[in-house]
Amino acid sequence: MTVSALSQWLPWTDRAGRTSWIKLATFLALLAPAVWMAAEWRLGLLSPKPVTDLVRESGDWAIRILVLSLAVTPLRYVARFNRVILVRRMMGLAALFYTLLHIALWCVDLRFAWLRIATELFLRLFLTVGLVATLIMIALGVTSNDWSIRELGAVRWNKLHAWVYGATFLSLVHYFMEVRLDASEAALMCGYFVLLMSFREIRKRATPGFVNLALAALVCAVATGLIEGLYYALSTSVPVLRVLMANFDVSYRVSPALWVLGVGLCVAVLAHLRERFGPKPVRVARA
Repeated sequence: MTVSALSQWLPWTDRAGRTSWIKLATFLALLAPAVWMAAEWRLGLLSPKPVTDLVRESGDWAIRILVLSLAVTPLRYVARFNRVILVRRMMGLAALFYTLLHIALWCVDLRFAWLRIATELFLRLFLTVGLVATLIMIALGVTSNDWSIRELGAVRWNKLHAWVYGATFLSLVHYFMEVRLDASEAALMCGYFVLLMSFREIRKRATPGFVNLALAALVCAVATGLIEGLYYALSTSVPVLRVLMANFDVSYRVSPALWVLGVGLCVAVLAHLRERFGPKPVRVARA
């Protein structure tokens, strides 16, 4: 294999083998959490149970990157920045990498006691949910290549990869079920997922302009507060309304609901600015 042919397989190059700066920047950003976890281990910055800490951290990054990968298509549409689509496959594979790292570290933490691992996977519900999500992600990762698109056909391939939404939902359920005390980040990831799904539904039924996106941001912010409130109501008997009101209290923290509201409003403003001042999308007439 020649050097030029080999360069096409590098994660930061385009189909012509040239360096894509957006892919290179994304690759480095996705690699940074793994480098940081290795540095934490090497420098002794973790607790007396370092592997347990890394199990949690790798799982956190897996769900963050998975949710972020779903934002690529909305960002492409709202900002009219088509080149961002180049990093979608990379982000999905990175989410799979951190998921598998999460599972591998969990096995290390259990000292590779395979009988115990198998028992817990099938008897502890939150682990079973996480396993199903992982199997879906593996199927998507294995078929994330041009050969699979050709073999399956575009329609079947798209139907298969629509399961990423199911995998994300199951991953979020797994995330919530393993939370012990602070569910703020789990609620935040759920809020972002609801926001992304609302954009998907808006785009199907209407034009995602400022009003529609701003209303979606408000509704999704309230939904985020309700999700967090429902969790605490079930786990600690704290009233749902109390948690919901706390989500809109800015006196001591920026709550998950406010983060979702802020991001949603920023997207609405961006869509409005691009619609008013940006170049108009080219419409191709069909024969």
